[in-house]
Amino acid sequence: MNTPIILAIISLLAGGLMSFCWQVASSNRVYAPSFMLVDTLVFGLVATIIHFAQGHPFAMPPKMMIVASLGGLFGAISFFAIMLALRLGGEGSVIFPVTSLSVVVVVLLSFAIFREPITMTKLLGLGFASTAVVLLSR
Repeated sequence: MNTPIILAIISLLAGGLMSFCWQVASSNRVYAPSFMLVDTLVFGLVATIIHFAQGHPFAMPPKMMIVASLGGLFGAISFFAIMLALRLGGEGSVIFPVTSLSVVVVVLLSFAIFREPITMTKLLGLGFASTAVVLLSR
């Protein structure tokens, strides 16, 4: 197995555990903005440690600062919406599969913006993913 796939699997596992932590927090009626702050502080601490461990100076073009800021904004909106959905009685076994359809947004944007090839295999994958989410959310 190649390194990018191994890293993707690590991300899959860590992302699933992260989402489960959100569900635990929501089931314990934690105030979402407080949870977001602690979550973000730890995220920032880990990023700082990695930055120093790699010995790389902070460097980012202004255009990418905007992209990073938008990513943070969208991430915060997503996180808050998920926490609120769970707090309002949504089931994690329904909410998380629905939010996993975000992969469809990424794939469609990749096709449109980066001109990645659209293959029948990719279209079937999107169809199967969407079908799986529909089946999981029932």
